[in-house]
Amino acid sequence: MTHGGSGDGTYGRPDGRWLVAVDVDGTLLDTEFDQVLRLREIEALESVRRAGHVVALCTGRNLNSTSSLLARSGWEPADLPMVLLNGAVVWAGEPRRRIACHVLDGDEVRALVRLFREHGTVPMVYGTDDDGGVLRHEARPVNDVLGRYLLGRRDNTGGLEVVEDLLACDWRQALEVGTIDEKPRIEALSRAIAQQLPGRVKVINTRSLLGGGLYYWAEAFHAASDKGAGLRTLAAHCGIAQARTVAIGDNFNDLDMFAWAGVSVAMAGSPREVAEQADYVTGEVAAGGAATVLHGIAAGTFPPAAHGPVRKETA
Repeated sequence: MTHGGSGDGTYGRPDGRWLVAVDVDGTLLDTEFDQVLRLREIEALESVRRAGHVVALCTGRNLNSTSSLLARSGWEPADLPMVLLNGAVVWAGEPRRRIACHVLDGDEVRALVRLFREHGTVPMVYGTDDDGGVLRHEARPVNDVLGRYLLGRRDNTGGLEVVEDLLACDWRQALEVGTIDEKPRIEALSRAIAQQLPGRVKVINTRSLLGGGLYYWAEAFHAASDKGAGLRTLAAHCGIAQARTVAIGDNFNDLDMFAWAGVSVAMAGSPREVAEQADYVTGEVAAGGAATVLHGIAAGTFPPAAHGPVRKETA
């Protein structure tokens, strides 16, 4: 068995800890539009923490959205690590501080806005946490799924600003340019970004949990950003070995996390391509699949002692 050390002393926990990275939308919550964690999931997360392990939220949400979710849920641990915006930003420590941040520069933001427009999509630009994490978009017609997302942000999270022209904004840096649209348009946009900004920008596509599987996210970040890289940064900070990491998720943006983690768990109902890359598949969100795995980690019954390279077992 590989044991994790105490790292830089941030976490005064014994050896043998697990670092458990848990996705939010589609894993703890039914959709990216939900704004309150259920008591069942909170209790499961806390059971892992009480057992002396490290739990981290590893999500596509930014700091404003995640902080709002935690506040509305009445669960706000001061030492809860967070890998945000698909790994663009990592927070950890007690008191919690930012330990990694990857930004797009102004030229990259403007080039992305143009590409999003050229492909008939509505770009949203997520500002840095230092600038308040404001999401800016133009007053343009949007599809129903994107419209619901923007309405939810406005009503539940705030930090949203409508501008006349994103290209007229004084962009020095930003964390993300993203949108939600139908899959063919998203795929064409993603290919164009890869061709025109190679090595500078990473596009992460995620299936929206609304829209019957027809709508996808296209999210463009600094090239060093993904959940796997964020989990690696967090594990090093905590002094926990790669083999002692567990990743729980449900969507394409979790694949980098699955590839790096020592143990990976997909939710039932995940896209086939995602479930195939996981070591284990647990129950659906509504059935508390993530909570089942978390309680197993807390009890010491998961992962099984004989865990190896076997894929797609039932957790």
